[in-house]
Order: sequence, then structure tokens, then C-alpha cells
Amino acid sequence: MINFKKLAAAAVSVTLSATLFGCSTPAIGSNTKSALTVDGYDVPAGLFIYYTLQGYSEAAAKLQTGSDSLKPDDVKGKQIGSDDATEWIQNKATEYCVDFVSIMREFEAINGELSAEDKEQAAQMAEYYYSSDARLEENGVSLDTMKLMAENSYKEQEIFKHYYGFDGEKGCSEEELKDYFDDNFARVKYVSISLLDSEGNKLSDDEQRTLRKKAEDYAKQINSKSKELDKMLEVDAVQEDYTKYQEEQAAAAETTTSALAPTVNETTTTTVAETTTTTAEEGTTTTTTTDPYANEVLMQKNTTTTKAADADTDTETTTAAAEDVTQSDDYKFKEFLFNDIKKDTATVYDYNEDTIYVVIRGDLRERMTEDGYWTENYIQNLQSMRYYEDFTKFLDDKAKSLDYNKNSAAYRRYDPFKLKLEDEKNK
Repeated sequence: MINFKKLAAAAVSVTLSATLFGCSTPAIGSNTKSALTVDGYDVPAGLFIYYTLQGYSEAAAKLQTGSDSLKPDDVKGKQIGSDDATEWIQNKATEYCVDFVSIMREFEAINGELSAEDKEQAAQMAEYYYSSDARLEENGVSLDTMKLMAENSYKEQEIFKHYYGFDGEKGCSEEELKDYFDDNFARVKYVSISLLDSEGNKLSDDEQRTLRKKAEDYAKQINSKSKELDKMLEVDAVQEDYTKYQEEQAAAAETTTSALAPTVNETTTTTVAETTTTTAEEGTTTTTTTDPYANEVLMQKNTTTTKAADADTDTETTTAAAEDVTQSDDYKFKEFLFNDIKKDTATVYDYNEDTIYVVIRGDLRERMTEDGYWTENYIQNLQSMRYYEDFTKFLDDKAKSLDYNKNSAAYRRYDPFKLKLEDEKNK
């Protein structure tokens, strides 16, 4: 499901390992069945409790500095930004409740209606998550509440499709989305050649020269093919040859103590999409089809900016992190793929001082087919990616326009540190 507003929050498990705080779980009283009222809608206490548990997990993640999960005692009373932990967590819960109602209201505004299939999938999802976290029932969150949440996520998807789908007023055409796909992703196949031995030690200069020559020969071998399809297939042949070479080198190392320089294998392997074999004895013909797209990967273009998960993130820290990323081997490799490499031409690339790539970038548009990269799932993901920021702002603006009133008695009763914060059953 999309859940744009909470993608960052979803990365934080609600079931963080923690020690149970020594307070009894509050029962839902008659004057606290509703935690707050948003745009005239009484938000059920169970929904607020669920979001409080989620807010606690986010707070613990923000305060965590090592690998060990924090206990509630480690979180309670701590400052997060300008708020103490309790206030910060309840503010998060409030925000998510307002988001919930905002989605519900917008779904009504577009006259949305969930299909029977969507409702069934939402019910199954609710049951799965409800059974996977015992704290929900222990804290008074019902299965019906989880179903409300699951259906709300499906409503969010329908709102997105309404505005940002191919027929939506804020979306783009199919051809424009294909342009976006082609601009931001690369279809790649490569063979990684290591300049280290099996124990991680640098090979000798002669061995490294031999492997570099082998890489250059591999690139020539691939480029000797005239069609892209055959070039992509030839990468697999090159990989097989290099794997065989490594095995031979490993076997030789076991039988000799002298440093033997590896010999370049000049054999060119021809691979075609279909190979026909005739068996003389039986007089039968067998046709084997090789998948030319096996082992290819999609790589996403580097982003030019990094965005903080929320407003509390320090700008200088984020900027420094972005600068560090631009110095990584992976970042530099992607810059090469999108700015320097010639399509349909195998090239030798120094990934780092220990690794050489023989890499080729194919034509992505050739694979934008129903049995390739232009399925409903790819289309939805691309639309979500392209309009993530726009839709997030759209939802934020809708949520900010809603009035809400807190039930102070409910906020006191459902203080996060009065809840059971550990799932003993699934610990």
C-alpha cells in the first residue's frame, strides 16, 4: 500500500524490543472512548492507542544511538526537539489521527468506493497485523480498528489514482511516464572481476594486468555482436567464462605453492537466443530458449538532494551525509552509467581499487512491455515515485485544513508509558 504520509514511520517497527514498563494497561472508559474529534469525526480510542504505539517506536528509534533497542525507561522523560518524549509521541499520534480523517473526508469528496476485493484484502491485512502483535489486543485495540486502518490505506491509494493516475487532473500521460522511467533508471548487465585473491589479499601487479586484459577482451567479445539482444546474452557467456577461470585458479592454488600468472582465455563464446540440437541416434530435434534478460538489473539515478525524515533532522548533518554519499563507489558508478557510458556498448569500469566491472547499459524502452517492465505494478510504483512529494503536500494541506479537539481525559489515560510497550508473545 502507498501510505505516503507515513512511509518514514513505516520503516520503524512498532514491535521494537523493549522492557515492559511497570504500569497496568488502562481500560477504555465511557468518557475516553473517543480520543479526539477531527472535523466532527470522533476518533476511536483504539485508533489513537495504535498510533501512540507507533509514535513510541519512532521516538525510541530517534533516541537510539547504538545497536541495542531502548527500553521505555530510556525513552520516558527524554527530550526530542523541544518536546519531552510523552508530548512528542502524543503529538505524533494526533497527527496520524488527523491524517486518517483527512483521507476519509477526501475519499468521500471524490465519491470513492472500495471494491469487494479491496475490502477483502484490507480485512486479511488487518488480521495478519493484529495477530502478529499481541500488544494491540492487550492495549485495547480491536480487530475492527485495524480493519478501519487497513481500509483507510486502500482509500489513500484510490485518492492517489484519482488525482495522479493517467486520467487524473494532476497526473501525466503514459508516454510521459515512460520518459520519466527512461530518464531515471538504467537497464544494466555487468560482470564483476575481483583484483583480490580468495583470502582478500591484493593480487600481484602481473596478475592484475592479466585480469585487466581479460576484462578488455571480454568487452570486445560482447561488442563483437551486432544486436543488443545478442550483446546482452554474451554478458552471460562472459560471466560463465570468468567463473570457470576463477575455479581453475582456485584449483591451481591448491596444487602448487608457486605464484603462477593466470593465462588470458581468448576463446570467444557465441550465444544465441535459440539453440537447436539434433540427436543423431534418435533423430529428434530439441530447441532450447535462453533468457536474454536474465541477470540484468535496474539501477536508479542518483538524487541531487537528500531530504530529512522530519523537521527535527539537523540540516547540517543531512548536508554532510549527502556529501559523503557522493564520494561512495556506488554513487560514482551510477554517475558513470547515466552520464558517460555509451548505450549498447560494453565498457570496462574501475569500480574501486579492488574491483573491475565489464558493464553494458541496454535500451530500457525495449523492455517497456507487458511481459517486461511495463506491468501494472511497475506503473503504479513509478507514479508513486514521481508524485510522492506532490501527493504528500496535497495530503498535508488537506489535513491542516481540518479542525480538531483533544479529549484531555483520553490523553491522560492513554499516556504512552501507561501502555504495554513490549510484545511478550512475539518477543
